[in-house]
Amino acid sequence: MSFRTVFDAAHAGYSTWSFPAFGLIFVCVGALLVFRPALMLKIMPSGLQGRARTVFSWFFLIFAVLWTAVSFAATYVQYQTVTTALQNGRYSVVEGPVTDFVPMPYTGHSEESFVVGNRIFSYSDYIVTSGFHNTASHGGPIKAGLYVRVTYLGNLILRLEVAQ
Repeated sequence: MSFRTVFDAAHAGYSTWSFPAFGLIFVCVGALLVFRPALMLKIMPSGLQGRARTVFSWFFLIFAVLWTAVSFAATYVQYQTVTTALQNGRYSVVEGPVTDFVPMPYTGHSEESFVVGNRIFSYSDYIVTSGFHNTASHGGPIKAGLYVRVTYLGNLILRLEVAQ
């Protein structure tokens, strides 16, 4: 039986970069609050004043930097774990028809799940991950009865192949 690869984490690259990059917007705002207080006072004349404004500005900046750094570290470590597992062959593979398929509604608020063999997989478009997360309601390939080969590590789908 031949398979067509529909997802491979090694070829997807560090696709979760936008999540920590979004934090850079808040770092810039925090830097303006701290290092250009006169400019911020013109933009936002009301609100906190004096020492309270200074404390808030520093808190905002420090929180934004920490959030951005931690979110980058978490997503990049997961990406490195995934690519290393694929390179070193430290993963499991299961093959068979998709059963017990539960699609995610288009509006989200739940995870899509399916079973292959005795292995349950779940994922969502709204979860930041280096693994497969493209739900059927948003154009993903999984559907009930589809014959697939799933390469996985824990609950992360590293490679998804569909029978031709």
